[in-house]
Amino acid sequence: MSKRQFKSQASSGRAGGTFGGFGSSTFGTGNSSILSYIQEPPDYSSIGDPNVTVAFKNLSKKDATTKFKALEDLQAYVDPADAEITDAFLEAWAKIFPRLSIDSARRVRQLSHTLNGQICAKCGKRTVKHMPRIAGPWLAGTFDNDRAAAKAAADALNLVFSSPEKIYGVRRTFQRSIIEFCQGAALHETVNTLSDERTINSDEAIATYARVVSTSLSVMTSLVSELQLEDRKEEQQLYDETFQDPKLWELVCTADPGVRRSIHRLVRTALDKQPELLQDHLKIVSSAYVYKGLHADQTGSALDFIQTLGALTWALPIIWTDAYSGKRSATSRLRHLLKQGSQSASAEYWQALKDLFKQLPRPILTVTSEEAAQLLSSARTGVSRKEERFNASSAWPAYFTLVDIVLSSPSDLDQQAVLDKHVMPAVRQYLQPAPETAEWSITGAKAALVVSTVSIVKGLAPLLEKEWPDLANNVIEVAKLSHPEQSKDFEKSQKHVASTGERWADLQKELWNTDNDFLGSVEKTFVATNTKILEECIALVVARNGKPYGAAAVIEQLLRQCSGRLLSDEVFRTDYTAFVEKDVPALIFSSSQRQLIYGLYAANTDPMFHAAFETLLRGVVDADESADSRLTALRQLFPQSAPAEAVQIAKGMPELQEFFVRTMPSTSAGTSTTFFADLVKLDVLAPETTDAILTNLTTSLAVHDESESSLEALEMVSKADVNTVKEFMSKQGEAGEHLLPNLLRLEQSSNDTVAERATALTSRLSSAIGESKSSAKYNVVLQNLESVSAESLPMDAVHDLTNRLVGSERTLESPLDILPDLALWQRSLCATLMPLRQSLAILSPLGGATHFVRPDNASKQELVRYDGEGLSQALRMAMYAGKLLIERDILPQLGAVQDSVLALLYISVLAAEDNISILGVNGLWKAETPEDTEAQVLEFITEAHRLLSGHWKGLLPRAGLGTAEDQLPMISALERVQEGHGALSVVAYYVELGKARVRENQIEHHGFSTKHVESLEAAVKHHRAAKELLPLVSILVGLQQPLSGTPTLNRFCNELVADLTDLNIEEQEQTGLQNLVILSTIVRTQEDIITGIAKQRLIFLVKRLLAWLESDISLPTRSEVCKLLAHLFPGMADMYGEHWEQALQFITSYWTSFAGDGARDVIEEGHVLLQHASLRLLATLKKLAKSGEPNDDLVDALKDKEESIRVGLVNLLTSANGVSDETHQPLMITHELLARQIGLLPFKPAEDLGDLYPLMYTPSRPVQEAAFELLHKQVPAAQEQISLEAALDNKTAQLPDELLSLILEAPTLDSLANAPFERSMPLSLRGYLFSWRLLFDHFNGSSFRVKGDYIEQLKDGTYLSDLLSLTFDFLGHTRGRPVDVSKLDVQVYIPDTEPSPEKDLQWLLTHLYFQALTYLPSLVKSYYLDIRSRQTSQAVENWTAKYISPPAINASLQAVAEWSEKSVKEDPEYEKMNVKVGMRSKEISVGYIVDEQTMAMKVVLPDAYPLVSAQVQGVSRVAVKEEKWQSWLRNCQGVITFSNGSITDGLSAWRKNVTGALKGQSECAICYSIISADKQLPTKRCPTCKNLFHSSCLFKWFKTSNASTCPLCRNPFNFN
Repeated sequence: MSKRQFKSQASSGRAGGTFGGFGSSTFGTGNSSILSYIQEPPDYSSIGDPNVTVAFKNLSKKDATTKFKALEDLQAYVDPADAEITDAFLEAWAKIFPRLSIDSARRVRQLSHTLNGQICAKCGKRTVKHMPRIAGPWLAGTFDNDRAAAKAAADALNLVFSSPEKIYGVRRTFQRSIIEFCQGAALHETVNTLSDERTINSDEAIATYARVVSTSLSVMTSLVSELQLEDRKEEQQLYDETFQDPKLWELVCTADPGVRRSIHRLVRTALDKQPELLQDHLKIVSSAYVYKGLHADQTGSALDFIQTLGALTWALPIIWTDAYSGKRSATSRLRHLLKQGSQSASAEYWQALKDLFKQLPRPILTVTSEEAAQLLSSARTGVSRKEERFNASSAWPAYFTLVDIVLSSPSDLDQQAVLDKHVMPAVRQYLQPAPETAEWSITGAKAALVVSTVSIVKGLAPLLEKEWPDLANNVIEVAKLSHPEQSKDFEKSQKHVASTGERWADLQKELWNTDNDFLGSVEKTFVATNTKILEECIALVVARNGKPYGAAAVIEQLLRQCSGRLLSDEVFRTDYTAFVEKDVPALIFSSSQRQLIYGLYAANTDPMFHAAFETLLRGVVDADESADSRLTALRQLFPQSAPAEAVQIAKGMPELQEFFVRTMPSTSAGTSTTFFADLVKLDVLAPETTDAILTNLTTSLAVHDESESSLEALEMVSKADVNTVKEFMSKQGEAGEHLLPNLLRLEQSSNDTVAERATALTSRLSSAIGESKSSAKYNVVLQNLESVSAESLPMDAVHDLTNRLVGSERTLESPLDILPDLALWQRSLCATLMPLRQSLAILSPLGGATHFVRPDNASKQELVRYDGEGLSQALRMAMYAGKLLIERDILPQLGAVQDSVLALLYISVLAAEDNISILGVNGLWKAETPEDTEAQVLEFITEAHRLLSGHWKGLLPRAGLGTAEDQLPMISALERVQEGHGALSVVAYYVELGKARVRENQIEHHGFSTKHVESLEAAVKHHRAAKELLPLVSILVGLQQPLSGTPTLNRFCNELVADLTDLNIEEQEQTGLQNLVILSTIVRTQEDIITGIAKQRLIFLVKRLLAWLESDISLPTRSEVCKLLAHLFPGMADMYGEHWEQALQFITSYWTSFAGDGARDVIEEGHVLLQHASLRLLATLKKLAKSGEPNDDLVDALKDKEESIRVGLVNLLTSANGVSDETHQPLMITHELLARQIGLLPFKPAEDLGDLYPLMYTPSRPVQEAAFELLHKQVPAAQEQISLEAALDNKTAQLPDELLSLILEAPTLDSLANAPFERSMPLSLRGYLFSWRLLFDHFNGSSFRVKGDYIEQLKDGTYLSDLLSLTFDFLGHTRGRPVDVSKLDVQVYIPDTEPSPEKDLQWLLTHLYFQALTYLPSLVKSYYLDIRSRQTSQAVENWTAKYISPPAINASLQAVAEWSEKSVKEDPEYEKMNVKVGMRSKEISVGYIVDEQTMAMKVVLPDAYPLVSAQVQGVSRVAVKEEKWQSWLRNCQGVITFSNGSITDGLSAWRKNVTGALKGQSECAICYSIISADKQLPTKRCPTCKNLFHSSCLFKWFKTSNASTCPLCRNPFNFN
């Protein structure tokens, strides 16, 4: 164990040795107990490891944290498997563990038990001899009131003793020591022996004592409970000593509830397991529990106390009588207990008390009238306590049980008086609550049930029979005395009547349901009184036209609670039947409507109900009331709890059903909508009624004013019973078929609420009709695909609807039903295909074959239809099919049409890719579509490729990939698309392109075998002989790998070389172009095939091709020649000749002549082709020239043409001005090649750069970047010449007007609000900011004078303010929340390295701001001072100080340091000047030595420098007056401020002032020094000899010489 594991811990106190008056032992010995805090210091000398010793000593400290860390250290020592625990260690632990197990700190107790288990488990049998000491504390720990500590002790016990039998053995074996521990802890320890009052507060000490006593008693309880009797007999003496000790029984009334609970449980356990332990000490038990316990506070232990007292009473009733001794009777003690209530115990307390009443000896409750009154009053006080309101259901039955027992006792009590005084008040108070008898109030959810327990009391029936009519009369009186409708208290009065009737009916019901032998003659009284109440209430309701609904509520409650017993009485039934049939129909529209209906429903099982309810319904339908009133009445008649009998009656009434059809759509939405849904849910409506109402609602969806209310009704009906709506929708040829389409149209509503609700309802109904016929289910989807118009649903809505209809299943039963018409898809797709652009040859895998594709009239027969988003019908079908095939596993289910679907999908993808590359190349979507259309199409392309790739991987290898026999099914499907179209049509092109891609993927995934090569060669010969260009090129591209190295292809290549060599291009240009395309395809796909051609043939072919370039041939032909030359030249790199120069001559001449046409704003497809091919050709030549052994002729030709190439490239660049390549990928690729070649040009100064500046705003990023790179190299290089000319000619330098025009107007934040930042920075903004980069390039390398001229020019034009405004707006300074640029290097800017264009723009703006502060600090500062917004200026200053100033300050300090090294140290004029630069302090200290004294000042750079000016401060003034010194400092400050922040200029100005002031200064003739001790110059001149003296020196001279004469000439000296 390392020493680091143990560190001495600080202690909060040290235990003393002994205390006066506390030296006696708890067990009568001379030693203190094992739990006492006064312990003999353990001897740790035998422990070998000093670190362990330190840990053990720390366990004796008082501080809980110290002990806890010491335990952790010991645990770290014990944990390792190889840790050895010595006997000394075990001995020390056994001595200290008992005290740790009762520590006041929970964590110490918990960890001590855990560690004890680990130690005992490792030591095994060596622990046995220490078990007598630790067994008691260990078992006591399992009963700790802290769960974590108790669990730790139990886990440790189970770790060492792994079975219940072993734990039992521990209790049996060490029973004596455990009992002795418990005796000592529970009976002999005190608060002061367990805790040191000096270090532990009284509350913790008391809690520790209570916990020790409680756990000790619990251990005793476990011994008595779990040990067998014969095992306990071995230590019977100890048990007897424990139970006869008075201190044990004093714990029954101790203050701590935990201790009281423990002693109660111990007594109950002993009574159960070994009663003789108590039988021998009955007087002690009686005194503890009856005399003292009943009178003591048992809060927190009341339930355990009463359960224990009950057990004692049952087993040893003598404790109440013969064994009892006390000043007061046991009955008196019992009365005190009853008065206290349950003392916060649970409801179980009252049940236990009720059992106790039954077990009490009769003499205890045999009392006089006065004693009975006192006893019952005390009991009633206890049960009516405020805190007992939650236990009322248990407390009052216990009270009534006590009354019954008291009355049953043999005594001379007046039972009627007792009942009237102590029982009936509870009944009266419940039925007629009164404040004066509030103590008898019984409240709660089941108060009537509680009150009905009065039936427990025997002899109550006669009294109740006598008083019940009077109580009923009180109810009648309350109803009759209710206020009239005109009274303001009418509602309050009626509610009072209703609540009175409700309480009466509830109590009547509970009394009837009582289990006691109670009824008898009382039942007749009950029926008679309730009949009277019914008659009086009916008379009242009828007389007042149903207005007193309180009386109707009384009738309702009687029927609800007691209908079974009351309706069995003939009189009651006759009265009520007559009332329902004659009076209720007329009263149904009154205030008593609800009460009358629910009262009738309460009698629904009675035979009279059918006729009565039918009469009532007819009365409502035929009533002379408004439709809304009748609907309201019907709504009350059909609540959700309406009985089934009522529903069946209503469903079979035709007049009621007709009423529903008439009124439902026409009434207000709030009344009819929810009621209709409720009726559907209840199944009140007949099927015909439901269909009629749903038909009306479906029709109303199309009516603008009624759509919202109809939608609400349908929504509620679908929630109530979606199957009803589903059945309505599934009926063919009816209105149900139009429900879903109408809802889909509402989803596009301008009303957001309507649209959202329609969407939710559509989703619910779509899910519900999942099992309907496919044709009906998918009709809406197919209609939106096959009949496209501007009103068609957007594709997102179509996909969403499809998912709703299909559900979550990935497979479909009939997938063909959900696919659009394939013939229509094919026709619409072919109609969108337009003639190809020439530049598409740059991107197409078929290359120059695109030049031969011609328009096809067959495709023009179909009109292209577009939706509201600009998507064509063909593209919508393709997107739909692609999404469907990806999301559902239905492709294998398509069978024969599988490949047709994939073929149409693939052609759609290929056409979409071309339209993405060149917008408008076909009509798949309109060019002016919304911005997100391209992203939507790109997602479609990506998902379709993923689908097709997975399909191709799953295909089995096919035998013939190039022949008609046994070819891939998808190729056959592609060829079927071409049927009806020409061999060179656009459709044929996409078919052959698709076939090439399919073959290529098949080869890639499944490979090929050599036996297939012959069939492929035959296919090549066939197409060549038939002059089928597109199929031939398709095979060459798609099957290039199998065809590699075949004799047929080599022979074909040589034949093409021979044909082209002999061809007259001017007469046979088309043939030549075709052969060029084929040969280019072969050499492009077969890299090594050139080696199989004789070099002499190559020479002849190349010369022929170069000659063609000089002839008058078309641009596509020239581009194909250049492409072929780029492939041929590497094969003849070692051949010398003039062909190298001729190729370069053509390239440069073409570029130069093309540039002469001026700027264009229209893309010329042929020139794009030729420019791309010529640039690729130049790149090939340059690559060959840089190879290991370059051709000398080629190297010389490139050197000779270097200038021509430069001029040609620049001319090509300037000619691209104004031509956008954003939607034209071939042009963008060409521009990128051009920019790459320009970037490779070696630097050469250029004289005229004016044509390049306009390119900074060209709508082509590659062109813009190339122009910037050229200017970025040229501008700094030209500054040296400009500076020289400005100095020689003494003229003002000017920034180029072309450059200034570019920064004249800056973009604003508003103009950039809609600019696209998804891909890159907007080109106009990029051009503006890059123009500023070029402007700052003018400051790089220019002289100070030229920089000043530039600054003045910018100041006059106010250019910088626009840039700074844009910067602070975009970076967030104007909002007070500038962006964090801590991760950006503000001194440099590298384009396109940030992940997002927005971050890139932030970096560029920050870099430009840094450059502006570097080169134009005065202008930036001027702008900053003019900012009016305090928020903006503060944000700018703080942001500058945090991110910009640190590198700016470092650069300024570095510049001063370099100036100091070069000028100050090397220039003789600066020999007396020294400069020190403090990089950390951001200060520049300057000193000037004058006559061995130093004149010093410093320049301090503030945190926001250079936005905030540098501060010049004086340090040491020498030889000059304060006024002049301050003037010099102000002059230096002004030079720095107004010379554009140049610190070196300020320091130079300060030096000139110093040297100028000291120049020609003579020394003092007295001290022979220039500077005096008080740092002054000689200023006193002798009028005679003209010598200068210091005033201080002269004063000393006069004082010492006692004369006022000149020291030199001795003439009188006028000092003043």
